[in-house]
Amino acid sequence: MPSKSSSAKKSKPATDEVVVEEVTAESAKSKKLVKGKVLSLIEDKKPRSRTAGKEGTSLPHLGARPVAPAPAKEEAPPAPAKPTLDERKAAALNLFEDDDKPKVRRRPVDENAQQNALPPISLLNEPPPKPIVPIVHAPPADVPAPDFEIGESGEKIIHLKPPIVVKDLADKMGLKPFKIISELIAFKVFASADKAIDIEIAEKICEKHGFKLERDKREKGGGVHKPDEVIVVPDRLPEPPPDEKDTRELRAPIITFMGHVDHGKTSLLDALRKTTVTAGEAGGITQHIGAYCIFHNGKPITFIDTPGHAAFSAMRARGANVTDIVVLIIAADDGIMPQTKEALSHAKAANVQLMVAINKCDLPAANVMRVKSQLQDIGLAPVDWGGEIECMEVSARSGLGLDNLLETMSLQAEVLELKADPKAAPRATVIESSMVAGKGPVATVIIGQGTLRTGQAFICGPHWGKVKALINDRGESIKEVLPGMPCEVIGFSDMPHVGDEVVVMASERDVKRLSEERIEELRQKKLNVPRRSTLEHLFASIEESNKKVLKLVLKCDVQGSVEAVAKCLTDIQTDKCNLDLLHQEVGSINESDVLLASASDAIIIGFNVKVENKALTTAKREGVQVKLYSIIYELIDQVKEAMQGLLDPLTREKVLGHARVKQVFKVNKGFVGGSVVTDGTMQRKQRARVLRNGQAVYDGGFETLRRFQDEVNEVRNGMECGIKLSGFSDYEENDVIECYELEKFAQTL
Repeated sequence: MPSKSSSAKKSKPATDEVVVEEVTAESAKSKKLVKGKVLSLIEDKKPRSRTAGKEGTSLPHLGARPVAPAPAKEEAPPAPAKPTLDERKAAALNLFEDDDKPKVRRRPVDENAQQNALPPISLLNEPPPKPIVPIVHAPPADVPAPDFEIGESGEKIIHLKPPIVVKDLADKMGLKPFKIISELIAFKVFASADKAIDIEIAEKICEKHGFKLERDKREKGGGVHKPDEVIVVPDRLPEPPPDEKDTRELRAPIITFMGHVDHGKTSLLDALRKTTVTAGEAGGITQHIGAYCIFHNGKPITFIDTPGHAAFSAMRARGANVTDIVVLIIAADDGIMPQTKEALSHAKAANVQLMVAINKCDLPAANVMRVKSQLQDIGLAPVDWGGEIECMEVSARSGLGLDNLLETMSLQAEVLELKADPKAAPRATVIESSMVAGKGPVATVIIGQGTLRTGQAFICGPHWGKVKALINDRGESIKEVLPGMPCEVIGFSDMPHVGDEVVVMASERDVKRLSEERIEELRQKKLNVPRRSTLEHLFASIEESNKKVLKLVLKCDVQGSVEAVAKCLTDIQTDKCNLDLLHQEVGSINESDVLLASASDAIIIGFNVKVENKALTTAKREGVQVKLYSIIYELIDQVKEAMQGLLDPLTREKVLGHARVKQVFKVNKGFVGGSVVTDGTMQRKQRARVLRNGQAVYDGGFETLRRFQDEVNEVRNGMECGIKLSGFSDYEENDVIECYELEKFAQTL
């Protein structure tokens, strides 16, 4: 039995060994298969040689250059041998050793590199190992030192001028800007370092850090603001003192023709210039102010022609203010007229030299002696009568006395010694302005001093401009204009006001800036007009609202005509109707004028202007009335008639007759008063009233008027009739029925 047990125990391990050997044999076979596959892959991927298999017969590849034999060098240290094929195979096989688990290939650790990786979680509790190389940190930024003052109570005071920027505030307190920004978030203020914050918030931030903020007020023109640059217009050159040398030169005299309408001012000027200006004037009367130049004995003379109509008083005053010599034109057949006296008043107010030219001396009705006696009566004694006023007899048609007139004017100019400096800053006076198609605003000016040239920038009242072109009185383009000469200037930014002075400045930028300042000043004056309401104003406004209003849009050809026509229209005196000038401007009637008139129910008045085609179409569509005139007194008369037509006609009662009620009759439709006509007539189509004891008890119309059984239209005095009034049946005996009619007649202004 023991032998069996021992044999049995020995047999078991024998079987185990066989199994192990079989397993290892199978694993060895699998490893050999894997190794064979890997080796085959390595051998297959081995690059093939392009050369032949024999040694020493290899040729260089295409494009290779011949290599020169290297010179003999010292023995270099042997290079590391390349791994053989077997070594590469073994390395490849090592990937699948260690129970067929691939090995993790790790990169070599550079000990000099900075270690920034965090240690594993298991090592967080352990003290970190000391690095071999110390970590180098960036140098800390310079923190600004706080800038403050110590007050009397020991508090830190910071001075800042508004606006307060976050960065400036942080620098003053010696803090980083991001700290101030984070604290601003608590106040719901989100700002960057270069943004400004409110002064109240800045004070709270300073208090939090133990500082006190004091605001420094900015001085006017100080701080970040540039000082206001004052633009000064060059002044007119004064006359030099007597002891200094006068560098000025003689200039052309400015002579103005003034007088009553139709006394021959423009005709006389045409005869001197040998032109026909009067042929182009509507109605044969001058309605514009014009400036012309002629040469007499090689010297220029400037003439200004003014209208003689009563409406153009402002033009005459303007001409007298600009001129040096006033020539008063008086017709020999008419004598001194109202506008002659007005022109004389303007000349005396301007304190200029005065001359008299008696025109139309060739007419049969001319009476020169009567004119001279009238001059004597108003204090203008002629020279031949022992006075000081030059009085010449001329005729524009026949040319009588024209040479003598020119010679006398030249002598007067020489006596006055009119001088100006052509090299001074140019200054000119606007005597007329208009809007010309294709040119824009155009102004007629007379040069006072300096020489006006093209390309110069100027200021004229509130408007600026740059001289684009200069045109003389004959329509020729010129480059420069000397003192005392007239010309038309093109290049205004807007329509200049008549009487304003054109002042040339050196800088176009200064001119534009000065123009903006003047326009803003005018705008502020209009806005700041005080308006205080009173009870009287309230009653007046109610009364004004009940009046009829004639609304007009006025367009004229020149600025002077706008002034004259507007003044005449506003001078129409009436308490029954108001005149409202909605818009007055120079230029042709355009579409905007028509739309304005349509919106405000106005009439468009045009004086010496045309209507644009588009405006004409719009006026027909909108139903706007456009009236065009070329003579001023026709315009004034038409406007007066239009104002009178707006007034409601007045009604007036006219008594036609009386009838007395004798008996009252009852009829089917009421009561009828049997009456006798005591005076006048009873007319069925007129009105009637019932008078009882002298008091009116009814007023209305006739319903029936019968004579016996017939309906009649009229019953005369002494005849009986039956009268039934509309809506009235309370007749009594001895009532008086009065018949009357309502007459309507137009009101007058």
